[in-house]
Amino acid sequence: MKVLYIIISIALLGMSTAFGQKKTEKLLLGGSGWNKIVIIDKATGKIEWEHPLEKGWECNSVAATPDGNILFSYARGAKVVNREHKELWNIAAPAGCEMQTARILPGGNCLLAWAGHPAVVMEVSSDGKILSRTEYDTGVKRPHSQFRQVNKNTRGNYLVPIISTSEVHEISPEGKLVKITKVEGNPFTVLSSKGKNYWVACGDAHILLEANLENGKVIRRYAEHDIEGTNLYFVAGLFPSAKGGIYVCNWQGHSRNAKETNSPQLFEIDKKGKMVWSLNDHEAFGMISAVSTIR
Repeated sequence: MKVLYIIISIALLGMSTAFGQKKTEKLLLGGSGWNKIVIIDKATGKIEWEHPLEKGWECNSVAATPDGNILFSYARGAKVVNREHKELWNIAAPAGCEMQTARILPGGNCLLAWAGHPAVVMEVSSDGKILSRTEYDTGVKRPHSQFRQVNKNTRGNYLVPIISTSEVHEISPEGKLVKITKVEGNPFTVLSSKGKNYWVACGDAHILLEANLENGKVIRRYAEHDIEGTNLYFVAGLFPSAKGGIYVCNWQGHSRNAKETNSPQLFEIDKKGKMVWSLNDHEAFGMISAVSTIR
């Protein structure tokens, strides 16, 4: 009887410990000019996993697959690796092109896009099979000046932020231009907000916008000094956070004095635009231009 009591007590203690521990959020980070992609514990800012990148690889998109693997772009292509660093699949970009987009769509498929002539947007299955291919002429000669992160809207069209012309192009899966919305700066990405509104990261304009892409109306606009606790530099990757907020990648590769201003490389704002979390560690982290949460 005494032995049974001890066994039950140990089991109950284990259950209470398990239920009492709060699972901490993990973030997947990458960046143009950084030699690795990492997973960090958001609460501590500590790196828990890292995957090396070769010299010259430009990573501007990272995403966690539904089964816990890691998808990323590296200019020459996009690949999926597991946590043991085994490559599961790899899709190369043609010579002279730049694979800049690698993201997970709501249904679990991947969205890839390379800049080039023509630019190409692809939807790819979780095992690396190409399901669709859309060709598009951006009208921009230099591939590096075309785009970074392409997105897909609820109509099934693709949103292509054109860096060098300060525009967001909406194109159909057939490659037809549906609409052009003029924005500011060098748009890096767009992120769905409410209704027809989207967050727009405006790159070297040092601006973060919330705008209606149907009529071009600006709902909110944060300039370089408008968010308390940071200066905005090259506003790059965006990703939704809990309770209606967003993560903002504050890439600092074009600003020599960024360290002196003590501005975070990555931060989170709530739905009112207030900074509620930040990462500011130039010793442990390189330039951050892409962020995703880990499910």
